[in-house]
Amino acid sequence: MDIVERIQYQDDFISEENINDNINTLWGKALPIFFHRKYLYDRFTRKYDTGDVIVALEYYISVIASGYFGGKEPQYKVRKINDTQKGILKKIFEKVFGDKNDPDEFQAIIDYITKYNDNGSFFYDCVKDYINTGACYGLIYENSNNEEVYAHTSSLNTIAIWNYDTPAQKIGLLRAWYENTVSGGIETHLEIITKDYKKEYIDGIEKAAISKDAKYEFKETEGSRKEVLWNDVPCFAVENPDGLAFFENVITLIKKHEQVIRNNANIFQYNDDAKLKITGFTPDNEAIIQATDKDGKPQVDNNGQPVMIANPARQKEDEVILNAKVFYTPDNTGDIGWVTKDINDTASENHKKTCLDMALMISGVPNVTDQGFTDADNASALEKKFFPLEQVLQQADHLFKKELLRMWEMITDRINLKKSKQYDFRDIEIILTRNLPTDTESVVNAWLKLRGLLSDKTVIDHLPYDLDSEAELAEMDAQNQENIEKNLENMQKIGQDTSNAQLNTEQGQDDKKLTENQEVKSEVKQENIKQSDTITK
Repeated sequence: MDIVERIQYQDDFISEENINDNINTLWGKALPIFFHRKYLYDRFTRKYDTGDVIVALEYYISVIASGYFGGKEPQYKVRKINDTQKGILKKIFEKVFGDKNDPDEFQAIIDYITKYNDNGSFFYDCVKDYINTGACYGLIYENSNNEEVYAHTSSLNTIAIWNYDTPAQKIGLLRAWYENTVSGGIETHLEIITKDYKKEYIDGIEKAAISKDAKYEFKETEGSRKEVLWNDVPCFAVENPDGLAFFENVITLIKKHEQVIRNNANIFQYNDDAKLKITGFTPDNEAIIQATDKDGKPQVDNNGQPVMIANPARQKEDEVILNAKVFYTPDNTGDIGWVTKDINDTASENHKKTCLDMALMISGVPNVTDQGFTDADNASALEKKFFPLEQVLQQADHLFKKELLRMWEMITDRINLKKSKQYDFRDIEIILTRNLPTDTESVVNAWLKLRGLLSDKTVIDHLPYDLDSEAELAEMDAQNQENIEKNLENMQKIGQDTSNAQLNTEQGQDDKKLTENQEVKSEVKQENIKQSDTITK
């Protein structure tokens, strides 16, 4: 293999002092990887394939895997640490966790950022690139409106730079793009981003096409240098450790599958154009005769050899024989029939099915046309059919969660710096949900049975609907209060005594105030005890 799986250098290789000298070497490492990814992406689309038989199994495998893994956007939940956990963590690490982090406030900020960035679209685009090319990337930045933005960028022209730490850490991101010039050539532009700076470069040699063997001379674009004010390389980057696209290991099987179909098609075409075989009969005209000129003289070539052509009289004779309803042979030994190729349909179909089953088995993608899949009439049965794919995607699941948490670490540090907050990114729980049909009624019934054991907010959050639990609970409180007031009005209209109902309502409010006062007194008492213990010590 003539390409590396990933780009690795020591940290000082891309330092601002050395990058101008090393940018051409860096491009030399990246370009073969880009060409390989372009090959994989073309295998996925099969858009430029000129073969006469195209069975785009790569497309099927990628679409099913991408939709299953990336069809539902990630959920980010801020954990709430209870007093018992706080006590244990303080005892072990001698540090207070959770006191400075308002979970509800932090959750509201995360929800706002994800909606602003179209979180689902970003995640799916990254998953699709990872499945098709073995890598995916995104840029993290702050726009002119001071909004935190994360945006997908194509893996066909973006690559991460790693160091040699254990585990390897990202030290930079290289991004390329191509611009058409007025003279009809192509200019290559590069952008390199580290945690300290961002620079752009342009190739000084205009080219007709981009190739691996061409010579490149990159020079820094004047005025492009910008300072990076993040605590890390502001990018999202996930690269398959094995450097593999999802379908890369089964490309050979896919080609074999297409070859079987192509062979069958050729046999059918040959038989459709079959020749008629006749024995025991001699035609009246020769098949080939010497050509003559307009004066009827025989033609010869430059070497004095006769120029031979198909005999028109023989062609007419053959046409008559082919169109005749009855053909007679002059003796009993004659025969007539088509020259065809026999095809073993059973062996051919078994070979084709074996190639298909092996390709799908290795990739882990279920065959949606087999009987086992069509008979899966509930969510549990479908989950079993997708079990192999789930195992294949386990590595991707861990890689994406790790990188998403790193992305939120940078965003959280940025918010803490600008807003003087102390949110802890480690309190963010990343939930990746697979995109499978669900039995909504069963899920709802299961969670409703937990009412009383769990809070209403938790139950609402886990229902298979896009609901805002805080808003729903507020609406319920307002609705209950409105119902109480309407009941009181109706009771008054029919002359019933409403004093007890009003008393109960007021009593409930008084009880709520009493509980709040008791909680305040308890906190004051605990504080006094702490101060007394401090003075004693």
